[in-house]
Amino acid sequence: MAQAQHEICRILLVDDHKLLMEGVRSLLAPYAHLRVVGMALSGGEAVALAASLAPHLMVLDLGMPGMNGVETARAVLEVRPGTRILIYTGHEDQRWLPELLDIGIMGHVRKSEQPGVLLRAIESVRQGEIFLSFSDPGGRLAALLRERRQAADDFGGEGAGDLSALSPREKEIFRLLADGQSIKAIAGDLHISPKTVETHKYNLLTKLQAGSVGDLVKIAIRHGLLKV
Repeated sequence: MAQAQHEICRILLVDDHKLLMEGVRSLLAPYAHLRVVGMALSGGEAVALAASLAPHLMVLDLGMPGMNGVETARAVLEVRPGTRILIYTGHEDQRWLPELLDIGIMGHVRKSEQPGVLLRAIESVRQGEIFLSFSDPGGRLAALLRERRQAADDFGGEGAGDLSALSPREKEIFRLLADGQSIKAIAGDLHISPKTVETHKYNLLTKLQAGSVGDLVKIAIRHGLLKV
């Protein structure tokens, strides 16, 4: 169901470039019904903010370090299924489309587009409509997006979340992964090899019965390990 024309739309901005988010917030500032309630620099932060702020709409970048946009979108929709997600990306290709369609995004805008295009996209998605900034002959992709968005897909992977089974080092890496840190960054911070971090990540996913980093984020939120 589309939101009422004048109902305030709570918006969460997610991008690893803070200046870009500030620009989008300034773009939306004149519109009283479009309210930016939060900005996140990483996927982990985005999921935590989505859980606490309950945004109606999320403007999400794809190319983020650590937990990328695809993982972030999946995790947010698991935590807040009603969130409408608009991809705002610098990527020009469409190789990511099949996975994003499965997740249930509602729109896409390239960062190279004029600001007015982003405004139109936000308005369309806010009202429950599909918006694609690239050519879509016959509306086939938009139709598929609607079908996938309406489908009650079961992604599973909730995870048992029993932290007592983790070693001190695993708990440390668990917190860093959930916070959106990349494998390389964690390795540098802890003075261990990326391969060792990958091994710990595999063990974490196994012990916590998690299917992805997004599931680790949800477990961290349930245990109050992510600070908003």
